[in-house]
Amino acid sequence: MSPPEHTHRPVDAHDQALTHRYTVRFPEHAPREGDPHYAAFSAYRRHFLPGALCYVGQRAGASQCTDDRPLELHHATLEFAVVNAVSAEALHRDFPEISEHATAEEIAAWAESSPGQFRWLCQFHHRGHGGAHTASHADWTAQLYVPELIE
Repeated sequence: MSPPEHTHRPVDAHDQALTHRYTVRFPEHAPREGDPHYAAFSAYRRHFLPGALCYVGQRAGASQCTDDRPLELHHATLEFAVVNAVSAEALHRDFPEISEHATAEEIAAWAESSPGQFRWLCQFHHRGHGGAHTASHADWTAQLYVPELIE
């Protein structure tokens, strides 16, 4: 008996509504204003803002970018609220410049002052429904290469 013959037809373009709901357990942390590394973050922001473009918009087109509002600086790897709970060993695997025995203070300094840790994003691609803080990682990353993936 021969295996069944499969017909491979393309799936028509379609929209699909998605809802993600989960709880994030943020560790205890100081208020952002009290962060001793905030000055480095602010200095980076002031220095590189002129001429900056949305990280997503540069790749797949800026039709969804909220260009009428100031760009926002996004921490690409670690947000301020979680740096004091990071596993140095886990971070070291992806970022070998960080010691596997790094202290929370050393990790915070790295997260706030390393240029590769920042992404300029328009408000839509940062905090909007197509944003790094809102869309799933798979969808947010895919929209770097698929124009208008998230509506």
